Amino acid sequence: MSKPQNPRAEFDRLMQQCNHASVRELAWAVGSSPLLSHTSENAMLNANFFNAAWQERVDWLHELDASSEQIAGLCAHLESGSKRLGKRFERLIWYWFEQHPAWSIQKSNWVISDSERTIGEFDLIALNHETGENWHIELACKFYLSTRKTRQWSDWKGTNVQDDLQHKMDKLKQQLNLSHHPASIEQLKANDIHIHRRAGWLKGWFFHHFRDISSPIQPRLAERHCNVGWWCTQSEWHAWMSQSSGEWLELSSLEWLQPVHAIEHAPQSAAHIAQRWMSTPLDKAQMLAQVIEIDQKRVEVSRGFVVQDDWPGLPHQQ
Repeated sequence: MSKPQNPRAEFDRLMQQCNHASVRELAWAVGSSPLLSHTSENAMLNANFFNAAWQERVDWLHELDASSEQIAGLCAHLESGSKRLGKRFERLIWYWFEQHPAWSIQKSNWVISDSERTIGEFDLIALNHETGENWHIELACKFYLSTRKTRQWSDWKGTNVQDDLQHKMDKLKQQLNLSHHPASIEQLKANDIHIHRRAGWLKGWFFHHFRDISSPIQPRLAERHCNVGWWCTQSEWHAWMSQSSGEWLELSSLEWLQPVHAIEHAPQSAAHIAQRWMSTPLDKAQMLAQVIEIDQKRVEVSRGFVVQDDWPGLPHQQ
């Protein structure tokens, strides 16, 4: 298969063509743009890796989407274990490696301990049969909101404000160095595994305050084509969007890993949502997607979070 001239446009087309939600999730987990670029200080798998990853398996993705038997197997795989979004994301990546003829999984969620304590955990060790190399890959899917108009990682926080991009990158760096620990060296040797490459598989979204979305400042090392959305407080939503003529979908966390053009929900007007929220204030952040109809399919045109009025516990600064 020849490489497309515009891989992002071709990937968007692939997502529209896939009929099953689980296949769209899988394609997004593999083919969407990473959050951060690869640098000497930041060992992330880059956009070229992910573009090649979905392009070389596009026929297989279409075959999977057309096979009820394989869809059932994928769904059973995704429903096993924890319901947390991060664990579902991990299972998507494991499935991709398990079904790829050039790869095999050596270890997943492999806990390393010494006689007294847990040292760490390998998310994934995969063997590339074409090169003979074992890859240690740490997996993460994160959704960070800008609390100040800066490039500093510490100013990008999850809806749980204890989680921020700086903390996550520090943790990823620590995890990617796990194979250098004496306890890991011993257990890797016992399993006849030598780590040749180490990298983070980091996907997700960055969200800017709605007043900044026209001139956003991305976090340091943000990937050029990373997913970008907006956020506002519940009160700001009432003032900002209640007069909007657009249609909106409220997304559960299990719908965060795919575009919404094919999610089968009835959209609502912003005014209707605002009216309902006036009587029932939010108790947690709510992701919303704005959609328009094209060729009898709902296509996403914007995505964002509406958060509680007291989030993140500090004033937004321009």
